[in-house]
Amino acid sequence: MHEKEVVRRAFAMPLTNPAYPPGPYRFVNREYLSITYRTDPAKLRSVVPAPLELDEREALVKYEFIRMPDSNGFGDYTESGQVIPVSFRGRRGGYTHCMFLNDEGPIAGGRELWGFPKKLGQPTCGPRSIRSSALWITVRCG
Repeated sequence: MHEKEVVRRAFAMPLTNPAYPPGPYRFVNREYLSITYRTDPAKLRSVVPAPLELDEREALVKYEFIRMPDSNGFGDYTESGQVIPVSFRGRRGGYTHCMFLNDEGPIAGGRELWGFPKKLGQPTCGPRSIRSSALWITVRCG
């Protein structure tokens, strides 16, 4: 393989068989469910890396469940994960603690392109039965 070919193909690994195509990427028709809950500040502190700062008065976690039915380059997949509100030098943001997805391409792309902590899992969300209005969420990983 010549150097120009290496440069052209060097957007993802492995070089000769990447897990996703080159961008640009579009994510359309997404379905979101976001749940915010309060938790033990000591437990959050144990997973948030320095130098990020945690507001102990607001010991919150956002659990997000996202259906991605139409993502060019990545196809149809589902992801879920936890985002913890943090700050860095006074600027507020979110620390993505973990994410679980059911497809290899978006896992590799999310890690290699954007640095998200994505792992293989089987997130599902939906009513328990057709007659039920209760929503259930499961994530199987391991």
